[in-house]
Amino acid sequence: MRFLKESDYWDEQRIADYQLEQLRMILKHCRKNIPYYQELFSTYGFNPDNLQSLQDLNVLPYLQRETVRDRLGHFADMSMKGQLLVKSTSGSTGIPLTVHMSRESSDIYHAFLFHSFNRIHYNPRYRMVKFWNMLSLHNRRDLPFMKIGNKLILSKRYLSDDWLMRYAEMIRRFSPLFITGCPSTLSILSACMKKNNMSLTKKLKAVIVHGETAHDWQRNLIEEVFATRVFSVYSMTEGALFSSECEFSPSQHIYPQSGIAEFADCGNGQKEIIATGLTNPAMPFIRYRTSDLAAIGNDSCARCGRRHQLIDKIEGRINDFLINKDGRIIPRLLPWIEVFPNTRQCQFFQEVAGKAVLRIVRSGSYAEADTLNIKAKLAEMLGPMNSTIDIEIEFVDSIPRSPTGKLNLVEQRLEMRKFLA
Repeated sequence: MRFLKESDYWDEQRIADYQLEQLRMILKHCRKNIPYYQELFSTYGFNPDNLQSLQDLNVLPYLQRETVRDRLGHFADMSMKGQLLVKSTSGSTGIPLTVHMSRESSDIYHAFLFHSFNRIHYNPRYRMVKFWNMLSLHNRRDLPFMKIGNKLILSKRYLSDDWLMRYAEMIRRFSPLFITGCPSTLSILSACMKKNNMSLTKKLKAVIVHGETAHDWQRNLIEEVFATRVFSVYSMTEGALFSSECEFSPSQHIYPQSGIAEFADCGNGQKEIIATGLTNPAMPFIRYRTSDLAAIGNDSCARCGRRHQLIDKIEGRINDFLINKDGRIIPRLLPWIEVFPNTRQCQFFQEVAGKAVLRIVRSGSYAEADTLNIKAKLAEMLGPMNSTIDIEIEFVDSIPRSPTGKLNLVEQRLEMRKFLA
């Protein structure tokens, strides 16, 4: 935390020097301890001792998620065996991963997190409401809520209308200064509170969203209901990059101390974030394709003065799009999808180009007129591309979340990079 405070306003040259020094260290560690990189460096004639600039890294290919999954045993530093934390990604791209992390790296991640929270005047002594995936205590599993110190923790697995009303009342009585969770969970709660004219009695400092792309409609709904700012954080289970919003705007600052960011052109104006992590030698990710798409901003912030690369917007994941009959991506459909009237959840499912299913969990007041309204809204959103894809509506009792509690707006079974190319 002291280091992040000291280095927050470094100039470009000092940031570049620091990144180059840390990159040399991590690459030398890879050459000595990580079998996959030993083989890779030999194949490409790459010598970390000769590294003169960050651009020298470009001789190495991008690291694919499938490669990490298929050769997991070749990526972790087994000399640290017994000291490592084991985490799993949600598999929202269809490829779940097991990630090894040292305890020191985990602590460093939390330093980034709490340092960024300082921008919204967070203090650990303040009351906070958290939404988590699975709550357990001793032999009791899948609890709907628990209170630990000044934290009220609510389960993302209990989102029926009855529980949402109970949660809203619990939050009101708890009087927190911060609420944090996935945007899908918080938008469902916000929609319920708006429908029932519920509000909090004490003003929040911020709502912190993480784990999923926060679409404009979700941000607007949450800010309307809770009458405060939504503050978003971008991080990865892989630990290769960390960013969070500026205190003066919704643009996110990439922390240069966390990793090196590159941006690969995916067509359609989309850029994929490529990350090289600097803080987790237990399982380094070098030039890793994150599958996250972003709109890239300036390389410094005129509002706060930090010399950090800005991300104007996280657009979603590569799988967060639909493919039409011509094999083309339907652009920017999902950011327009709002909570349809009288629905609780929705999700697109696609496994054939040009065809998709819109799964809907209906509320008790759902009527046939709502189906007609949804079809009309889809036609409006698709515009000229409406004739290039057939979308069938299917009613379901529930939509499964990922193992970490995320709700993907698209369950995409097609190989999206093939279509992006």
